[in-house]
Amino acid sequence: MAQQPLIHYHIRWRPSGHQPGAGHGVVPGAGDQLRSVVPLRDHPDPRRLDLRTSVRDPFKNIWVRDFYLNSALKVIVLVDTSASMSYVGEVNRFQVAKEVASQLALSAYRTGDAFGVYVAGEKMNKKSMLPPKANRSAWVWLQRHFSNIKLEGEHADGLFDVVPYLPQNPCLVFIVSDFRWPEGKLKSLLKKLSHHDVVPVMLQDPTEIDQQPKRGIAILNDAETGKKQFVWMRPGLQAQMKDMRAKHIKSVQQACNVLGTRPFIVRGEFQSSAMTDYFLGAKA
Repeated sequence: MAQQPLIHYHIRWRPSGHQPGAGHGVVPGAGDQLRSVVPLRDHPDPRRLDLRTSVRDPFKNIWVRDFYLNSALKVIVLVDTSASMSYVGEVNRFQVAKEVASQLALSAYRTGDAFGVYVAGEKMNKKSMLPPKANRSAWVWLQRHFSNIKLEGEHADGLFDVVPYLPQNPCLVFIVSDFRWPEGKLKSLLKKLSHHDVVPVMLQDPTEIDQQPKRGIAILNDAETGKKQFVWMRPGLQAQMKDMRAKHIKSVQQACNVLGTRPFIVRGEFQSSAMTDYFLGAKA
């Protein structure tokens, strides 16, 4: 796997777990965000002495600082394994999906967060699921199991079956797909995941539209059904195909607006620094 910088992701809420991590939590513990100032008898830790407050107390009480625990969160990746994910153009689409999941696994581990992954096409693949936990070898597990996954099916409705397996508490969820789904499917899935922070990762390939021949006979292949069709490429047809792609991207963006998020679009190869920029922009 190519060495890339860590992905620095952000969430819009504070994790409530007691597992130490990098996120600013909501429970008291060892952290770097001040929670309150309390008497020493309530929190007997003289290392956190608040000298200024203690000196100002007319009753001569000793006060110490109490902090929020830096808590771990759960990072979960949902991967579409329908037939269209087998598309190979400038890049291998499913290899890009594996790279996204692998880089997130490494970033989660080095940040101290739990990581999990679920895959589904028409049905959920229970043999290739990894429930969220702190796992230093998660990316090795991904390399081994993803190489045995068979990409098939005309849709990814199996992702709906994954929802009951996800934790009840809020998580950071990534959906990795080309989103070649029937109208309304993505919107329905996002509604079921509405209590999580969800990032749709949309995979595209320049050869799908931009590098199609402008004139002459071409063979168009439906990746979901495997059907092939001979067409006479011409500027009008190419413009129509570009318009269809633009409408597809717009439909994904509109579905994301329901959840107050926006898709992260991968055009060709995946760059972890671009995903970090996505989070920095989303936070800003």
